[in-house]
Amino acid sequence: MEKISSYNSSANVKMSKTWFLVVAGFATEVVALVGFLTINGASGIPTAATVGTSGLVAVGLLLPAAGMLQLRKGFDPTQRAVRKGLTLQGFGLIGLFFGVVLTGVISSLASYLVSAAFVAASSALGLAGAVLLRRHYINTGAPNAKTVKYLILGMALVFSGVGMIVGSNIAFQYLISQVENTVYVDIGATVSACGFVLAALSFDRIGMHIAHVGCQSPNMMNRLSERRN
Repeated sequence: MEKISSYNSSANVKMSKTWFLVVAGFATEVVALVGFLTINGASGIPTAATVGTSGLVAVGLLLPAAGMLQLRKGFDPTQRAVRKGLTLQGFGLIGLFFGVVLTGVISSLASYLVSAAFVAASSALGLAGAVLLRRHYINTGAPNAKTVKYLILGMALVFSGVGMIVGSNIAFQYLISQVENTVYVDIGATVSACGFVLAALSFDRIGMHIAHVGCQSPNMMNRLSERRN
């Protein structure tokens, strides 16, 4: 029993660190979007500032995606809802990354349309994953179940904001002026930043509980015991 308890504690610590990666990634994305808002549409911006902001955007999307996919491995296979939810959210963020890259690197209608497809697909994955996580959170009987609603709202804002940016870039090809495009892109970035704040707060509050429940399942404890032996 002591062996199982020791490994169970170790697993909790590992999963807690992984949850921190997700929250840190979301926080990084907020910083990146704030930086983007300060340079979007401005002239004479140093290349280093543009590259640095782009790097933070990439880290802010890929870090939580990697954390979610890694965290998924720590849950018992019988906990399908949380495992699938984390997987869908992870791949949703990866898809969003490719959508953002296409929008920022290649300025053409074709790239914007492909980017829109990536954003649409990733939003479906991300929101479905958030809903599954909410179901898991409620089924475990954890307190403050309403907290998970903020994750769903946050992810909806994230994808809506990026969708607004891509849509504005498409409209700029035919309908709106450069100034209008800059305004709409800024609004989209602000909406996404708010979404990442909500997502970070939600993960910060529910992460430890879900990790604790995941590590306490009988099958998980049995596997830890077998590894110890």
